[in-house]
Amino acid sequence: MKLTELHRDQKIIVQLMWGEQKIEFPSEVIEREDDVVYVTPYIHNGSVLKLHVNGDKGIVCNLFTDDSSTGQRVSWRGVELTTAERNGRTVYGLKTFGFNNLSNLDDRRMHTRVPMQLMAQLYDGIQTEGIRIIIRDISDTGISFYAPESFEQKTAQVTVAFEDKIDEREFNIKVECAISRIERENGHILAGCRLVGENKNYQIYGLIKRLKSKGK
Repeated sequence: MKLTELHRDQKIIVQLMWGEQKIEFPSEVIEREDDVVYVTPYIHNGSVLKLHVNGDKGIVCNLFTDDSSTGQRVSWRGVELTTAERNGRTVYGLKTFGFNNLSNLDDRRMHTRVPMQLMAQLYDGIQTEGIRIIIRDISDTGISFYAPESFEQKTAQVTVAFEDKIDEREFNIKVECAISRIERENGHILAGCRLVGENKNYQIYGLIKRLKSKGK
């Protein structure tokens, strides 16, 4: 897959690496022109962080996304990133070269997953009563959970609801998800789903949960 084959509004992850350090942020394709793909920039303290990354100062830009035709995670390494003005807005322009023109399959998870084993409720469609599930792990963009073997997905989107307490702070989480995979194993179902839209409460919960997990 070529970078210029990304479609408008496609979600991507931009990763900047220097030495042992790295920063990642979500982005979205705005438009394409010739061999350049324009995407939404990183906002820092309310303004666009202007960057020019081409590898000559020890900083490397990598991109990650899911191939819309196969569902597989793919990446481009060593991409050039420049700041540009398009239709009155500041954006990033991304460009590949001969050596990295085509994407590679990438087994790397786009976001660190935090193990859970927490009871939750799953609401599928217009159901008023939830299905009891166990959350296996969470990440910034998704949740995986165990469901009864009898579970059958009825709608494209589901709602996952759970409660948890970290130190003295209580969280009541409810997130909309799209199930992306279902596997049957050992008398139950393992399902993975991606979050739909933004959920600040979930993001704060995930941040604190991750910090606690690393502390242990």
